[in-house]
Amino acid sequence: MHWGARPGVARYRLQLASDSAFADILFDRVVAGNDYQIKDLSPGRYFWRVAPLTDRLGDFSSAAVISLRTTALQASPTPLQSIPTRFGSSNTEVGTATAIVARGGWRAAVGDIAHPVLAHLRSPATFDLVGINSDGVIYALDANSGFALWSTGRSLANSTRATSGLSAVLLLPSRTGLDNVLILSGVNVFALEGPSGRELWRTTLPTAAASGTVIRDNRSAEILVIDNSLQRLFALDAGNGNLLTQTRLPHRVVGAPVAFGLGTGLVMLAYDTGQIEVRNGAGVVARSGNAGSPATTPPLFVAGNVDFVLVGTRNGLTALTADDLIPIGMVAIKQDSLRGILAAQDLDGDRSPEIIMSTNRGRVIAVTAADGKILWETNVGIDGQPAAFADVNGDGVLDVVLFRGQSSSLALSGRDGSVVWKDSEPSALIANHSTALAPRSIVAMPFGSGVLLISSDPSHTGLRALEFSKGSPPRQR
Repeated sequence: MHWGARPGVARYRLQLASDSAFADILFDRVVAGNDYQIKDLSPGRYFWRVAPLTDRLGDFSSAAVISLRTTALQASPTPLQSIPTRFGSSNTEVGTATAIVARGGWRAAVGDIAHPVLAHLRSPATFDLVGINSDGVIYALDANSGFALWSTGRSLANSTRATSGLSAVLLLPSRTGLDNVLILSGVNVFALEGPSGRELWRTTLPTAAASGTVIRDNRSAEILVIDNSLQRLFALDAGNGNLLTQTRLPHRVVGAPVAFGLGTGLVMLAYDTGQIEVRNGAGVVARSGNAGSPATTPPLFVAGNVDFVLVGTRNGLTALTADDLIPIGMVAIKQDSLRGILAAQDLDGDRSPEIIMSTNRGRVIAVTAADGKILWETNVGIDGQPAAFADVNGDGVLDVVLFRGQSSSLALSGRDGSVVWKDSEPSALIANHSTALAPRSIVAMPFGSGVLLISSDPSHTGLRALEFSKGSPPRQR
């Protein structure tokens, strides 16, 4: 394919689809220059178009048609094939004498995926990636290479009674150690087989979903969904999607429901009044308590010698006993309040977790779970959100990797909160992406003797993986 060059434009976004409306996109990538060759297409009729890409995405050209009639070509192995691009060293550290360099990685042009999810789709011993892009197409990728395993090949927007808003990926662990994929999309909930992407079941909720989680006891698994009124809880059978119960809640839920420990079949809810509840899969209250101030984060269950529950509030971080939800302490945050999601991670390997939290004024704070002592705090800007944990500088302590704003990522030292690495690739928001300003996340996974950090790329056109050869991520299931 060849197209006329635009003055001052070095990169273009190239799309190939099976239909003129580009509802079924087969190829979507940022390319350099004004020509490109796509191989291994099945015989058939295709449509392609390009758009100039500078600091923003320009208008697409009118579609051109390609007709392939030969039968000698091999068929594409997946409905929507993503061929990742390898790249070399980049990304240097800020603020120290020795640069930390990402010495490799990959890129995959799979569209704007804000929240990639690590999953065991093919083997309990290896990681794959699952995500939904801004066009509603679901991708599964080999996390080591970025190659596509399968995709839905169609937009969620075309599915029956889809509602704009939330589209989220949850995992349904099986007893074999593999994960199936659960999709929440408006009023639609459906499950896909992890290895193949084959649809297992589909159901329709009475109202659109706002968040959800999966809980399991010794016998079965259930999917618990909070609707967009934030005051109704749906319970679905994870095996077939049947709606089991729906419960009216007393107040508006803050964030997503959170599993109460492993294998208990219980879920925690935090309300905007400060009330905290633990409910079973049928929606019945098992215990309740109050944080003493309106909740601003979902709750967090922390297991240890004594289990307890944490929740962010307008006044700070409140700890409650897990047995009866009685408040036992609070870490005050002066002239600020907590936001986002709390995270518990053993940064220094002493078998006692640290709590990482973000504030409305852009601070990231690390607190010891054992005594509530503030270890460090760093001001990273109003949008800073903890996303992943990985030892990127090889000092034996896990660092906190996060997004600052919508495209810039950095790592804070787990020891003292100083900036040990900052993404040097310039950001380029895509103007016509409706999710360009959505919150984003990073995942970390082992890669050889180091770590791979995977997130949306700064231009929001696909996923990017950065390899840090000396670091290591926390152990994952």
